[in-house]
Amino acid sequence: MVLGRRITVLIGVLLIVASLSYAFSPVLADPGNGTFAMNLGSSTVNGNLQNAIIQSNSVSLSMILNGYVQTSIGPVPITANGMWVGLRNGTLLSGDIQDVTGTVHMCILFWCGQATFVGQGQWAGTLASTEGAGTFEGTVTFISSDFSQIHLNQPAPVSGTWSAEFQLT
Repeated sequence: MVLGRRITVLIGVLLIVASLSYAFSPVLADPGNGTFAMNLGSSTVNGNLQNAIIQSNSVSLSMILNGYVQTSIGPVPITANGMWVGLRNGTLLSGDIQDVTGTVHMCILFWCGQATFVGQGQWAGTLASTEGAGTFEGTVTFISSDFSQIHLNQPAPVSGTWSAEFQLT
């Protein structure tokens, strides 16, 4: 019984120390990475941009979404990935969002199902030194679904903002 309490106290102390050391860590720019916030209807989903590279005047980023979208039945997991490719013209950045594929997974009582989607769009922004930021817009189209409420093959608009710390090569 005493050993159990000691382990509980030890775990609590370790969690406190870990959270304090994380809270006081310096915030450093992470070259080659960024974030985006996508508006889906009345919900906003946050994702990551990786491998943000500008090579000569060619720009590329990998998009990774692993979050939750708010629905009338609560938060629902959503995952997706895709590529952002484009060009740099001085301090202006622009391009296409392509090869987006994703899944929404939802469970209701004792039944689980999923819906898959594809997406595309355009992005634009500005570059100051190695820091880029801007907006994007596009569409998401569900191509399969276990849910009758989701309409297939009907593009739905999405939009949002992005920022990234680019690697210049």
